Amino acid sequence: MKIFFDHQTFSLQDYGGISRYYSELINAINNTQADEAHLSLLFTDNIHIRDVYDKFYSLYNGNSFPRKISIQYRLNKLFCKYEIKKNNFDIFHATYYDPYFVNLIRNKPSVVTFLDMIHERYSNKYLGLAADRRITKRKRELAEKSTAIIAISENTKNDIIQLFNVEPEKISVIPLGSSLQKVATFEPVYSLFSDRPPYLLFVGNRDYYKNFVWFIKAICPIIHKYKIHVICAGGGAFNSQERQLLSTLKIQDSVIQEPITDNKLAILYQNAIAFVFPSLYEGFGIPILEAFTCDCPCILSNCSSLPEVAGDAALYIDPEDSETLVNAVENLYSNNRLRMKLVERGRERLVSYSWKETAVKTLNLYHSL
Repeated sequence: MKIFFDHQTFSLQDYGGISRYYSELINAINNTQADEAHLSLLFTDNIHIRDVYDKFYSLYNGNSFPRKISIQYRLNKLFCKYEIKKNNFDIFHATYYDPYFVNLIRNKPSVVTFLDMIHERYSNKYLGLAADRRITKRKRELAEKSTAIIAISENTKNDIIQLFNVEPEKISVIPLGSSLQKVATFEPVYSLFSDRPPYLLFVGNRDYYKNFVWFIKAICPIIHKYKIHVICAGGGAFNSQERQLLSTLKIQDSVIQEPITDNKLAILYQNAIAFVFPSLYEGFGIPILEAFTCDCPCILSNCSSLPEVAGDAALYIDPEDSETLVNAVENLYSNNRLRMKLVERGRERLVSYSWKETAVKTLNLYHSL
């Protein structure tokens, strides 16, 4: 088969979990002997796909300019439409939720991956999510008109069924993998740098449902009591509201934001007391697999897909009850036997997840269509 992947995610993202998923899937398919993944794309600065293929151009030599993403998106969309009309593919897989292709692919089977239902669950609570009024309408149209839907967790599948009234038989659950690799490090167990105390690790974006403000307020007594730090890996520099919060709580010197590469992120996981994921909702939760890979114990919210992914290899908290977080951190901080047990269970759990397995299950779905 020849599977046509469109431009959308790679026009919108320079990096991130969605584009990493499609990059890994496309690469895995093209490493098989029987099937071919074709990515219809001209311009992108996405680091994940450019690590795999060097055939794409960087618009304006990678430099930014006003409305660059919008212009890049439109150019790539025109190119996609041109390639779709050539009709040289067997399956169409949309990489985001713009349904522009529905009337162009004729009778070819189409697949869409639903990575989460965050907008549908939380747009009434967060104005930033509510601002994107098109996404739910587009997702609903694709849920109706696509031949098959991939959900990345059972939790996401259940949300699609409940919110969009989709027949369960139309949805295949195909979990994700992790691209992060453990690195050799001679650093102490708890400290990445010799002049820093033990730290908890928070990874990625901090806005909306990620629950960062609640997490900081809840963990503040632990920071003062045990003189530990919190390292926020990625997610951009702290904004003015975050800086004000840290100053008000008198922990501005104990909560640090670190820009990351994959190598640095792996070291941060490997040396943390624990990775804390207090999110209110996740479609899957790739950072859990990253932590397992790096032998980092996990403290996770007890909601959405997180217990499904981590199983018995994590401690769970109520992301609205500060006491549960404090108890979990103190328990893990003082109990090395518990740490080792969670690390071992994480290794065992990781066996069930790989990009190779994601590709195999996805190819089986394509063949069934």
